[in-house]
Amino acid sequence: MTFQSDLEVECFRHFVNGFLPLLLLSTSHPGFQSDLVPEVVEMLLGFDGLRNAVLACGASHMHHLTGSSQMNEAGIRYYARAVSSINRTLTRIDWSRDDFNDALLQAIILLYIHGVFNVDTNKDIAKHVAGATQLMKLRNAHSRRPPMPRPIHRIIWESILYQIFRQTANRPFAVEFQPDFEFCAKAQETLQSLTFPEASPADNSPVIGFPLSLQKLMIEIVQLCKSPAKPSADFGRLSEEMQYWENSILEEEHCVKEEGKWSTKKPSERARMFHQHSTSLHVLAASLLLDWVMRSHEVCDMDSPLPPTGDSWQVRRGLAILRCAQANEEWSRCYLGSWPTVIFGYAVDKSEDIALVRRDLEQRYQNICSGEELLFLEELEYVWHLRGIPLQKRNT
Repeated sequence: MTFQSDLEVECFRHFVNGFLPLLLLSTSHPGFQSDLVPEVVEMLLGFDGLRNAVLACGASHMHHLTGSSQMNEAGIRYYARAVSSINRTLTRIDWSRDDFNDALLQAIILLYIHGVFNVDTNKDIAKHVAGATQLMKLRNAHSRRPPMPRPIHRIIWESILYQIFRQTANRPFAVEFQPDFEFCAKAQETLQSLTFPEASPADNSPVIGFPLSLQKLMIEIVQLCKSPAKPSADFGRLSEEMQYWENSILEEEHCVKEEGKWSTKKPSERARMFHQHSTSLHVLAASLLLDWVMRSHEVCDMDSPLPPTGDSWQVRRGLAILRCAQANEEWSRCYLGSWPTVIFGYAVDKSEDIALVRRDLEQRYQNICSGEELLFLEELEYVWHLRGIPLQKRNT
């Protein structure tokens, strides 16, 4: 591989060693991680758009780590080049070139991931997710290849599906992003097959990290939050489904019982526990949303009346998991934690609970350098300010 400057070498090296590992769950089957780097390297050799997307992510992430303005400028420059290259390619796409189209999809995925880590391109995420969704649908219609022939393809499917969830659910009371339900159904159907049949379904999830059926339920609940007319017929079915998931939440004394045992657990046991923490936190956040919407909370922007605060059992149990040392060790290094924390953040009004939510988002930013964590915290600080809670400025 030929690089044009020392800067490109540095950005690429950081992408491979410092950035790419953040995009997959460390608890998933090791085959995903070992497959990803050689797949991406081979892809970028044949597509300049992917090469520039890789360099953009590497440079922008290094900017967050080092504060280097040169890296920030380089990241935006490479990002712009990637967008231009992708747009040119989309006008003359050849559906018979499956491997090249994998590279094109991977490039678009890295563009929306760039927005997760870099606040300057955060507002572009939705259009890149929509683009990746449409491209995947068209490719499925034209390609004769199976949907998931290699581990990289499961990563691609899960990445798009998870980002659809994030874009739908990040601001649950604002009508912004509309999910493509046809694609979601196809993705959930495709992902039923296991890439590594000898491993568990949880180990076979390199990106999403909680059950697909739970994600489907959460998207339905969020869509109900956004709807001015809330059909009461849906409440019974959603409540019944939610009750099933609520029964799977970790028991309240779980962290106390497991205290001190974390360091002695095998990787498979730690992975199972991480999956339990992830599922429980997402269930609790979704259950809280469903309670809010069933109390007829209207669609609003952040200047309108806010969701009610209060000592709900969901918030109490959720914050207890966030305080759990063994959960925090993995959770603070994982992008999955943002959404449940933000939902709990809407509900808290006690100073110690607010401090915990702040700390969770700040710690995740420090660990993975995702600029979106700062945007979430900024939004919550505004919510708390509207409630008369003093605004806390972030240390820089």
